[in-house]
Amino acid sequence: MSVWGKLFTALRGGINENAEKVADSQAMRILDQELRDADGALRQARGDLAGLMASAKRIEKRVADTRDKEARDIQNARAALDAGREDLARQLAERVATTRAELARDESDLATMQQQQAAMYRTVKETEARIAAMKREVESVKATDSLQRAQKAIASSHAGVNSRLGSAMGSLERIRDQQSHMAARLEAGEELAALESGADLDRQLLEAGIGGQVSKADDILLEIAGPPRETRLLPGKKADDEDA
Repeated sequence: MSVWGKLFTALRGGINENAEKVADSQAMRILDQELRDADGALRQARGDLAGLMASAKRIEKRVADTRDKEARDIQNARAALDAGREDLARQLAERVATTRAELARDESDLATMQQQQAAMYRTVKETEARIAAMKREVESVKATDSLQRAQKAIASSHAGVNSRLGSAMGSLERIRDQQSHMAARLEAGEELAALESGADLDRQLLEAGIGGQVSKADDILLEIAGPPRETRLLPGKKADDEDA
């Protein structure tokens, strides 16, 4: 196959594919239209059946009238023979022959029409039943389609809610991380300020029990009085003289 042939085939395939997609998307509308077309055809068939039945009724009446006419002509022909008027009886006999020929044609047409009428009546009834069944199926399909669209909307909404909740949870976690980071920065800033001011060293000394104790009154008096008298050094003497 040439390149142009392949391109043309691909183009036709794309057209058919697009047509099928359009048909699928409009399936419900197409189905409704097909049902309307079927209803229209059924109404037309009913009209044709009514016309056929009317024609059959006319032929039935004509057949009945023809039979009545035949019966009267035969009765009159007998009366003419009884009256010795064979000529009149012959004319009546000839008319009866013509009437019987017409009657035979009408009865044949009537039989054909009655057969057509019976067949059309069965077809109409079967079509009515099929259309009624199809309408029930269509209603079921529509109900299922509506339910599925509702379920799809609910699922989409649920997915959207879950997505928004997931996004919110992510935002909350980020906020918590930012707050934790900020708290750590603030704590580090306080520690740095304490180191710079010496407060941290005082705190460590207090924790170690060194310095910073609150002095009691007795301790302060002892500090003022100084060491005991016998251990005090006299003026002008050294510690070595005292030892000697």
